[in-house]
Amino acid sequence: MALIDNIEITAEQITKEGLDALDDKYQKTVGFFAWDYFSAIGKVLYKLWQKIGYIASCLADLRNMDYEDLVQFVFQTRGMNAKKAASSSGYLTVLNGNGTINIGNVFETPDGLQFQAIEKKDVLAGDKFKASCLTKGIIGNVPKGAISVMPSTIQGIVSVINEEAFTGGYEDETKEDLLQRYYDDIQKPVTSGNIYHYIKWALEVTGVGNAKVKPLWNGDNTVKVVILDSNKNIPSKELVNKVQDYIDPGSKGLGLGQAPLGAYCTVCAAEPKYLNVKNKIKLKSGIERSEVVNNIRRDIEEYLKVAAFDEAVKYISYSKIGSLIMNADGVYDYDSKDFLLNGDTDNIVLADNDEITEVAVLNELIIEVENDIEAVT
Repeated sequence: MALIDNIEITAEQITKEGLDALDDKYQKTVGFFAWDYFSAIGKVLYKLWQKIGYIASCLADLRNMDYEDLVQFVFQTRGMNAKKAASSSGYLTVLNGNGTINIGNVFETPDGLQFQAIEKKDVLAGDKFKASCLTKGIIGNVPKGAISVMPSTIQGIVSVINEEAFTGGYEDETKEDLLQRYYDDIQKPVTSGNIYHYIKWALEVTGVGNAKVKPLWNGDNTVKVVILDSNKNIPSKELVNKVQDYIDPGSKGLGLGQAPLGAYCTVCAAEPKYLNVKNKIKLKSGIERSEVVNNIRRDIEEYLKVAAFDEAVKYISYSKIGSLIMNADGVYDYDSKDFLLNGDTDNIVLADNDEITEVAVLNELIIEVENDIEAVT
């Protein structure tokens, strides 16, 4: 069923109206030529009506556009490219053996997620080499110690491990984020080197999810750009460096990036304000506590992502965190007397000034269930 200005129509209705307009001297019942003819026309016109309805709905509200159409639209109208998914990368350490790592050598996590070497290097035990995930997206952002399997023999190399987490894996830019960039580009006037221009430049870099600008933070002609990654997490050093190189390489003000000549731009990551949450809950019957703890963690982290860089959010609300715990799937009740946020029963204030811009990051979640303690860190 298609809908244009509250007018609903179906292929059957089109067929009926066509037959009604045909002179009654013709046989119109099912199986005769007239019915077959108008039935075919009805199906074709219905598809056309659907396309017209889609176009009309998109003209009324861009949110109705399919993703690929939206990508094309914002590029054609504003010259903006949707940011594509990226693979995570990091360093693997040779634990035992020595030999030559070649570009394309494959390594895995125990569950089969594959990574490949992206540099050729002669290595000894203790040496590192760079690798990236073969699958684009956040799936490749694995913790330290996750990559330990060698599916194919590499002469002389016995074992490897990633001693640090792999980072930099991002999904395709979401429809919502692309729309927001489009709206910002229209609604916030960009002129040479104003605040909105620096935000626009930062967001053009794949992996950047949000940015704040601190003008004159260190004197005349200085600008600080503070960023979050596309997952609304603290960005990696590599991403910070990419944005720095794009806007003002080396922060030298030489006009070699997007920033105008004479503007000294410093790009940095937001600072994490770690949250430790402790509470006691009662579970609904038939619910596994590990599942409930995961639900609580998911809900709190989602709230923190929404709050990150929100100008209206000056602190992380103690009562809001408590409400998220109480309303998490599987929670029957919780004891407010045992609910602590960073060891206290108060809001957590977030600093936001020329020196530091903080975003809340869930560090430790300790949930006591009856007489047991379930801790997730």
